[in-house]
Amino acid sequence: MTIPYVARFVGGPLDGREEIWSKPIEEPRQTITHVHLHDGPKIEHHYDLHHADQFGWEYRLRES
Repeated sequence: MTIPYVARFVGGPLDGREEIWSKPIEEPRQTITHVHLHDGPKIEHHYDLHHADQFGWEYRLRES
């Protein structure tokens, strides 16, 4: 059985989603940009990678 490596998203439109890898990656992306284009102006949300002792890796919504 393979244990997945997980980073969860906290806040914003991706809240509760998870990014899962089957093996550790050498350099995880430090920032992820989510672009919302549906029926209106382009809205960008930026998530920064953090490590929390209780939850592990998290991409937290960057405060404006």
